[in-house]
Amino acid sequence: MSLFGALASGVSGLTAQSSAMGAISDNITNVSTIGYKNTTVNFQTLVTKQTSTTFYSAGGVQSKPRQDTGVQGLLQASTSQTDISISGRGFFVVNEAAVPGISNEYLYTRSGSFFQDNEGYLRNTSGYYLQGWPVNASGVVVPANKNLTIANQNIVSTDYLASINLNRVGGTAAATTNISIGANLPSNDTAGKTHKTDVQFFDTLGNPNTASFIYTRTATDNNWELTVIPPPGTATSTLEDSSGNANYSIGQLEFLNRPADGATIVIDGITYEFDTNGAVSGTNTQVNIATNTSLAQDVATLVARIKAVDTDFADAGGFTNNRVQVSPGSTTTIYFAENGTRQISVNPAGLLDSNGAFITKQESSFNVRKIVQDYSAFDQFTFPGLPANGNTVQINGITYTFQSGEAAGNNDTVISTATTVAAMLADLEAAIEANDPGFSTGGTGIRIRQNNNSGANDTLVLTTLSSGSYTVTFSAGFTNIPTEPDGTATYVAGTAHTVQTKNDIVFDSDGLPAQFNVAELEITGFSNGAADMDDAASNSPQITIDLGNLNEANGFTQFGASYTPVFITQNGSQFGTFAGVTISPDGIVTALFDNGETRPVFKIPIATFTNVNGLEGRSGNVWNSTEASGDFTLREANNGPSGQVVQAALEASTVDIGQEFTNMIVVQRAYSAAAKIISTADQMLEELMRTKR
Repeated sequence: MSLFGALASGVSGLTAQSSAMGAISDNITNVSTIGYKNTTVNFQTLVTKQTSTTFYSAGGVQSKPRQDTGVQGLLQASTSQTDISISGRGFFVVNEAAVPGISNEYLYTRSGSFFQDNEGYLRNTSGYYLQGWPVNASGVVVPANKNLTIANQNIVSTDYLASINLNRVGGTAAATTNISIGANLPSNDTAGKTHKTDVQFFDTLGNPNTASFIYTRTATDNNWELTVIPPPGTATSTLEDSSGNANYSIGQLEFLNRPADGATIVIDGITYEFDTNGAVSGTNTQVNIATNTSLAQDVATLVARIKAVDTDFADAGGFTNNRVQVSPGSTTTIYFAENGTRQISVNPAGLLDSNGAFITKQESSFNVRKIVQDYSAFDQFTFPGLPANGNTVQINGITYTFQSGEAAGNNDTVISTATTVAAMLADLEAAIEANDPGFSTGGTGIRIRQNNNSGANDTLVLTTLSSGSYTVTFSAGFTNIPTEPDGTATYVAGTAHTVQTKNDIVFDSDGLPAQFNVAELEITGFSNGAADMDDAASNSPQITIDLGNLNEANGFTQFGASYTPVFITQNGSQFGTFAGVTISPDGIVTALFDNGETRPVFKIPIATFTNVNGLEGRSGNVWNSTEASGDFTLREANNGPSGQVVQAALEASTVDIGQEFTNMIVVQRAYSAAAKIISTADQMLEELMRTKR
């Protein structure tokens, strides 16, 4: 056995060194393969059990190749934005199919040379498709299977992973959610002076719109009112304070063509009908659209009929009621501006032309929100009935007593309640004007009106005085205590109610903002189909209005200079198409669009294993898990033991070509030595054969 054992040992040496040479050749030929891990061949002895202590039986050698899968290759810069690598531990998850089926196996690789194929999928040079978790617009992982609601981030299946496809990203448009404005409002402006800033914003469909921000100097020093006219093609715009209270709300009706005979519109429950022979006086709700008039005249006639029919819109006592008016900028547009009376409802569904087509941009009903009393220019007190004898009301420090036995018209502070609420209010109005110098006779500081077509004057209207605020206090136990015009019970007997208009922008004596009562802008009724900006879950958020910081000159100021717009900034964008991707270290794949917007679309998971050297190599520089490697764990990149994703970089092969050539020399010599064993043993056997001859 000794000679033949020597031959067998030599053969095992040849086999082992051939195996080592094969590994070296693979290493050298894959020196440029992205993500390749070099293979090292180690050797172990094959020992024959020795049956004698004086005689040796040869065994041999066996090769043990091992791929150093856990070794990090150098990262090299790339010019492709879809080339990615992992700095640290872990593997990309890939699949051999773009749309994996049951028979398609998920594999793992560090070869990140991905490119966008003709179908938009990210596929590497070995033909494997990169897998990722789909994410929503906020970057939150969602299931790939739309029938599921909860994402499981440690399951490799088509329910939770999907092949990353950039062709399905599409375009994007972002609605404006924030507008910041800075300007100087002149401190020497007189009451009623206005200035305007036109601001562009984008709706949910990416359409540009223009909103006009109008600043009006009030009669109170250092106070300004802000209004925003609805952009063309919208129904309403409403300004809110930080508590969500409406401090300005206006709607519009934009006429495009003349109405047909019989066309109708419903405003606050009253139907107005356009008629070629309509009445023009009294409470008749028909609107004359004589054939010799124009669209502008039709609009003016409708406004006049509304004022004539509905007392909430009527002019009274020298006061021009602008709850409804023809737009100053367009004779074919009607504005509905709420002033604290009640919500205005408008239903234009019946406004059609002779062909049955809508004649206004606004085709659906809309509501103009009631503004809270704090922001109204006047407070209204609607009396449901006569006060009792002895009831009193104190207005601006003067007490007025109600008595049924008092004769009306004495202009003293005793108010007659002998007849009706209308007569009582007329006596009260005259008494206030006669006894309080703050209210001029015949002025609009105090007036009475008929509320909601009640049939007679039943509402006292008190305007904020230029001298400042004042209080109204109804005596304890006041009978038939007034309410707001819409029935809201806001007045409490025995409690002082302050009459003072809160303005939208208030400056201190240094010209710096002391108070902003505007926080958000609500816009509804887009005629182009865009979603309302009203904070509803199914719509777009309201637009946040940023006018600067209080007591700082970083937004609005009021100095002795001309009106000077300083800056206008807003977010949002019009429609943009896909222009590229960026991949963050935590694996978020973000789509870039040519309008400057970005949107996360996928998140690349990183698979880690307990024993990476136990993975089984497959063609295409991929591996599959084995019992030796242990099961995978899917992790977020750049978190815990998983490495970070590096964009525009590729992991080089771990092969050291100098070391490989050195190893080749050693293997070559070892192979030659093993061959010499065989030739020497053969010569010894030949000698033995000659002995027999």
